[in-house]
Amino acid sequence: ALNGFPQGITLIDSVVERGDVAHIINARVYLDVMERRFTDAFQALEKEVADSDRGRLQQLAELVAVRVLAGQTEAAKSAGEEALPLLEARLRERPDDISAMTELSWVYLALGRNTDALRLSRQAADTLSIEKDALTGPSSQNGLAQIEARAGAPEEAIKRLRRLLSIPAGGVTSIARLKVDPVWDPIRNRPDFQQLLSGPEQIGPNK
Repeated sequence: ALNGFPQGITLIDSVVERGDVAHIINARVYLDVMERRFTDAFQALEKEVADSDRGRLQQLAELVAVRVLAGQTEAAKSAGEEALPLLEARLRERPDDISAMTELSWVYLALGRNTDALRLSRQAADTLSIEKDALTGPSSQNGLAQIEARAGAPEEAIKRLRRLLSIPAGGVTSIARLKVDPVWDPIRNRPDFQQLLSGPEQIGPNK
């Protein structure tokens, strides 16, 4: 079991909102991802059944994200190429769809299109900002930090995480999750990231 996640699946479901990569991935699968049981994660993905075009597209985006997190670069790129035209078409139809923005950001990451991933993730974070929505805004900010960590903007990612740890972020950004979640692996060995892990986690905005 994950340290800090005594009721892992329920907790992921309850705190993760749109914008976060964990929103793309089924909570049960994401628990395997966080415990780095990628073989189990892919087996679970194979068993998922989608009963609509949107459901199948979500599954494809989920596969892309898990392959990226597993470090399977070529497989992620292949799945990303399949998902790209479908997600771009959905976003043209629904330009304010945060879920589609997040999914497409991860597809861009898989394809090595880091500038596009950053641009779209920033757009999602602006659409669902903390100022506009104090409940779900932190999740979109956390999602942007995830993209920044993987798209060559580590300083921005750490600055964003530091801010999220200083406000009541609803458990979306917690030191417990930062310690185990492979989404942060590209910046894990940076001294400023390690400093976050040893720092205090604030409970209120005025502390």
